[in-house]
Amino acid sequence: MALSSVKSLSMQQTPLGRPSFVNLDPKYKCLECRDVLRDAVQTLCGHRMCEECAFKVFEKSSPLRCPGNDETCVPTLKKEEIFRDPSARRETATLPVYCSNKDQGCTQEMQWKQLEEHILDCDFKSVQCVYEPNGCGIFTLKKNLEDHLQRCEYRKEPCFFCKDDVVIVHRQDHESMECRKILIDCPNGCGIAERPREDMKEHELDCPKRPFHCKFSNVGCDFTGSKEELEKHDQISFDHHLQLTTLYTASIDLQSMEIQRELQDISESRHNLKKTNDQCLQEVGSLREEMEVRKRAIKEIKLQSVALAERMIHMERRVEDCARKNTVEKQGRDLQGLRDGQINLSNRLTRLEQNGLYGGDRQSIGDNVAGILQNHDRQIGLMDIRLTELDLRLQIQETTSFNGVLLWKIRDYTRRKQEAKNGRTLSLFSQPFYTSQFGYKMCARVYLNGDGMGKGTHMSLFFVVMRGDFDNLLPWPFQQKVTMVLMDQDTGTNRLSDTFRPDENSNSFRKPQTEMNIASGCPVFVSHTMLETKTYLQEDTIFIKIEVDTNGINPP
Repeated sequence: MALSSVKSLSMQQTPLGRPSFVNLDPKYKCLECRDVLRDAVQTLCGHRMCEECAFKVFEKSSPLRCPGNDETCVPTLKKEEIFRDPSARRETATLPVYCSNKDQGCTQEMQWKQLEEHILDCDFKSVQCVYEPNGCGIFTLKKNLEDHLQRCEYRKEPCFFCKDDVVIVHRQDHESMECRKILIDCPNGCGIAERPREDMKEHELDCPKRPFHCKFSNVGCDFTGSKEELEKHDQISFDHHLQLTTLYTASIDLQSMEIQRELQDISESRHNLKKTNDQCLQEVGSLREEMEVRKRAIKEIKLQSVALAERMIHMERRVEDCARKNTVEKQGRDLQGLRDGQINLSNRLTRLEQNGLYGGDRQSIGDNVAGILQNHDRQIGLMDIRLTELDLRLQIQETTSFNGVLLWKIRDYTRRKQEAKNGRTLSLFSQPFYTSQFGYKMCARVYLNGDGMGKGTHMSLFFVVMRGDFDNLLPWPFQQKVTMVLMDQDTGTNRLSDTFRPDENSNSFRKPQTEMNIASGCPVFVSHTMLETKTYLQEDTIFIKIEVDTNGINPP
């Protein structure tokens, strides 16, 4: 299978990762990256590269040479002459490698394809402590994990007092702040001691030494004391409390004024934002209407296909071989003249036979005339064949387009599609057409049963640049916009089309070095389900139109 098809069909046989090889034979190294072969492919001259490296080679400027660079190499490297190498892929997968945990002490060796499975159970791989959610950040070797777990300070053990599971490193904090059952003294110092924390909370509500806060604490008084002390404080701090209240009220008034100003600013901002929002809504509405119009006019752009693997067959129909109409008419007049001459000779022979001229020489004269007539018959037969051939070529010439537009009628759709399914005729080519009399030469190629990602489900349609007589006078690469259309035979309003502009870096649009360049187009142009409706298929016939934008082409 050629390189252009490998990318989509490649079987991933090379294992992942970059292991350390026990002894890597140079034959398993890529000629391009000098690393181990990954998904190996082979050139026509027998050299091997990674599949990805092979694609990168063709990103370089032409002409391309094989990286092997010896006398056995092909003169020019071509995509269609690079193939997948299943044998090398299998051999690469069995190369002996060291365990990835060699630096941690693992001494085992195994085949590359077995490395991933080995690493899952390797005793020397680094693993994280299972108590990581509790705060342990230790990584250790798998074989030492059990010992670590038994000593890890982030494992949980039951509290001595409340029996709740507590992380060992947090045990002291738990006992000093959270444990319900631990015995503690009254925090107010009332003399009650050694009660469980959960009972001490109830005691604090009725504790005679429970601290009380001044009822003016919300305006700034920070006094705290017993109930009796609080009453005395209220009596002697009346003026202080009044002063605090006045200051607090003044600050509240200032804050209120600030809030009013902020509310006014917010109101103005809200008004401006509402105004801006209304304008945005109007603009969004107009944009939405414009988008809807464009959606009705533009189809979703389809992805361009990857370059096809097959090379185009050679086309024999050439415009220069087509006879001019006046030549055919001249041949017809000559043929008619020969026929008239035959009739005259036949009449002369008849008169000679009737008159009996020349006596005994009558038989010889008849033989001579018969020979002449036979010679004329042969010439007339040859002229008939030549005239038929010229008629055919004239028909081809008369159907050739010189305005960049091809209208292709494909008859017997059902039979041709079945032949494509059976592998007999995978694709069909149209007659050539031109951007002008001395312009680019082009044709179309169709896969009725699909190609690549569209095989079996879609019709694939491609555009091909051909080698012409005036290529040396034309600008390259080919840069004209191409539109491919499936014609609507029902109402004429539901044409399916795909438009693309050539990629200047693609070999498909450079100056042809062979009869045809590699085709470019759409492998999923239209599904069989949609195509095989009366809209596009009638009387077992479909019509395909190719339009090439001829603007900007300066005639030679």
